[in-house]
Amino acid sequence: MNMLSSVASRLYWMARYLERAEGTARLCGAYSHLILDIPQGSVLEWDTLIKVIDGQQAFSNRYQNNTERNIMKFMIADMDNIGSVRSSISAARENVRTTRDVLPQQLWELINEFYLYVNEAAEKSVGRRHRFEFLEQVVARSQQINGLLESAVTRDHAYRFLMMGRLMERADMTSRTVDAATAAIVDHNSEEVPDVILVWTSILNAVPANSAYRREVGPLVDGNEVVDFLFNNQFFPRSMLFCMLGIEQVTKYLKHREAVAKRLGIVVKMVAMFDAEKNSLADLHLFIDRFQEKLIGLDHAIVDTWFAPQRK
Repeated sequence: MNMLSSVASRLYWMARYLERAEGTARLCGAYSHLILDIPQGSVLEWDTLIKVIDGQQAFSNRYQNNTERNIMKFMIADMDNIGSVRSSISAARENVRTTRDVLPQQLWELINEFYLYVNEAAEKSVGRRHRFEFLEQVVARSQQINGLLESAVTRDHAYRFLMMGRLMERADMTSRTVDAATAAIVDHNSEEVPDVILVWTSILNAVPANSAYRREVGPLVDGNEVVDFLFNNQFFPRSMLFCMLGIEQVTKYLKHREAVAKRLGIVVKMVAMFDAEKNSLADLHLFIDRFQEKLIGLDHAIVDTWFAPQRK
């Protein structure tokens, strides 16, 4: 089938924004719980969340203090932050609005209700009183929409670009979530082992991979094992390797894929060769930075191949 490049682009970005909203909600929820659960005497900084999304400059342009409330507002409700939950859902809705003819009719109703809910509740959910209920709603509504897409979209080019966008964003969010653990462990002021276990358990909950990890790896949470599971597991849907292999699979049905396939091969090899046990936390942080740079290059290749001349 043939598809307009503008339609393909909107489907790709709709899936990315929806996944971004869910991933950001999971990250905010997990980190909030972690700070509440951390033993007395340990200190975790809220600005870790800003660091892992590379939002320091955007945050400092609008906020003077790194308080919990300011950071949660930036992550949840700030329309000037393209990575916030509210901004992401607004962008996802706009992309659905302009591609309604290739998507299930019910999707517009679900995304519009989602948009109205987030617009009404986001500002009120910055504080702890309503935050967790709001974040759970974001995750649940995102999964409802993804469930509809999985069950009601023909496996044609529209589906392929949706999957491409979802997997790109999912790989990015998984890497950033692991980076949050790295930053928390390096920055906090206690060296007690229970603190570290809490951090990695929180990351498993954020992805979410707790049950899958314990079934496949075992009941004990070990940082190196967590990293290897979230990076290299070929069967867990949110691992970085699974996402890259998934993109490789859906792009096989698209023309002019050579440049994208080349970059994909580099990223797959890069992830598969990483061994957490042989690398320090500082090495892990640098690896994640390189991985995200490769993802940006892959995104540019996708845009140049199928969406040109427009780049978002």
